[in-house]
Amino acid sequence: MLSQGVPQRIIRDNQAFQLVAFIEGAAANTQFINNLQVLGQQRRMLLEVRQKLSSLTKSATAEERAALQSQLNQIDARVTLNMQFMTKNYGYSVQHNYLLSPVNSALLKKAVDESGKPIDNEAQATLVAEFQTAESYDQLQALRQRAGQLGGDESKKAEFEIVKKELKDTYAFEVGCHYVLQVRKGALYATVA
Repeated sequence: MLSQGVPQRIIRDNQAFQLVAFIEGAAANTQFINNLQVLGQQRRMLLEVRQKLSSLTKSATAEERAALQSQLNQIDARVTLNMQFMTKNYGYSVQHNYLLSPVNSALLKKAVDESGKPIDNEAQATLVAEFQTAESYDQLQALRQRAGQLGGDESKKAEFEIVKKELKDTYAFEVGCHYVLQVRKGALYATVA
């Protein structure tokens, strides 16, 4: 399925990426991102348990060895199931690096509680900007990055204020506030070998 205006191939940081899937809907994109995080955690746990098992001394008991091997088998089974799910639903493979490009997204300003702490519930957040293309979102990100680079440098305070004003005027984005990006449609790209 092709989407109008979405490139089949892009270059980021001198790396070529090929479009492999579209992920439709905010909930589906959130689920995909969460799945990636869980899979990453499981793969790190798998590596840690493998290292523990291989670093057992000869004096380790058979029970210790069996317990670690059992843990390793359980984690490996979960990783295998999750990898199969990710491959079937997204064309995901550990042989590639991936980039999720927000084709259609919204920037939400997080609500804060009585103490001023941001609330992570998107339903309580306020819509401040919508992005109908990946390029428009990338423009916001470039400005945010620029503000971050200038923010701590007193000699560039005037330039920082200009960037802050542009963020506020163009995107209703206030430096220092907390936001969440709601990806409504994402283009998933994989590295090209």
